[in-house]
Amino acid sequence: MRLKTYLSFGPTWTRVADALFANTVPKSEKNVDRSVRINIFLQSWQTYQNQNQIPRLKMLIDTAKRCNLRIEGIAFSREILRSMPIWYHKEADSLIRTMNSTAASICLRTNHGIKTVGEAVDLAAKYQQIDHHLDNACKCDGCKDIRVKFQCNHPNGCMNQARKLLDTLPPKWDPRSELPEDYQEEYIPNEEERRNKIIPFDRRVTTTGTLAEIFRVFTDPDTQPVNTLPNLKSPEEHPEQSIHVGTDGSCENNGEENAQAGAGIYIAEQHPQNKSIKLPKYLNQSNQTGELVAAKIAADIIDP
Repeated sequence: MRLKTYLSFGPTWTRVADALFANTVPKSEKNVDRSVRINIFLQSWQTYQNQNQIPRLKMLIDTAKRCNLRIEGIAFSREILRSMPIWYHKEADSLIRTMNSTAASICLRTNHGIKTVGEAVDLAAKYQQIDHHLDNACKCDGCKDIRVKFQCNHPNGCMNQARKLLDTLPPKWDPRSELPEDYQEEYIPNEEERRNKIIPFDRRVTTTGTLAEIFRVFTDPDTQPVNTLPNLKSPEEHPEQSIHVGTDGSCENNGEENAQAGAGIYIAEQHPQNKSIKLPKYLNQSNQTGELVAAKIAADIIDP
């Protein structure tokens, strides 16, 4: 429970813990600017994990290891992606670690106060403005604002550096990507469904909320999460990817002790993924169980 509270990023003691983690780092991390050591679970820098660590903090790290804590999810909301630290981003390409000591990056931290992905996105967006010229002498309104507000004499260089930092993020973690939340809309039940109190299945896959929602425990250490975005657009938008699958369940002697249920999957005549399945005895033998098994196996075997 203490680890869960720590990863809620709420109570004051969690911020104290982050500060202590940031102060107890091995020599290999001494070159990491102290101001960007925000959180060891959101970033790639390391803190002490042995007896050199403060005992209570070591307990947090040990619990995280024992429970296989990690960031995991099919897709995350743009709000969450923007909230991630840009410096030493946990999911970025390792190239990002070599980009933290350049003059432009130092200016981004010290003058612009850039800490999050969202702040980097907002600055990089100015680089694409129509009236911006790709040199530090540019007189566009964006560059003028940067010079006055942040005392930065090379606004084009800083915009470009923000863009380069963002380019190290995989699509799943880049808020500039087209995300499932952009096209997966909430299903609104029709009048008949509301009248019959039918609750539709929510097919949206986006994790929403705050950074506290992106962590999972008891994950499979032998399966690594992927950083690609799934294409979940409806078949109407991609008709060439549409496939119709029929599934059903049946049961002989339904409701009796000797009941035997089965499941069926049909796509087309002689299709190699047509299947008939005999349900194992450890499952409840009923028509309904057969229907569920058919739907599950169809989802497992058919290329998404």
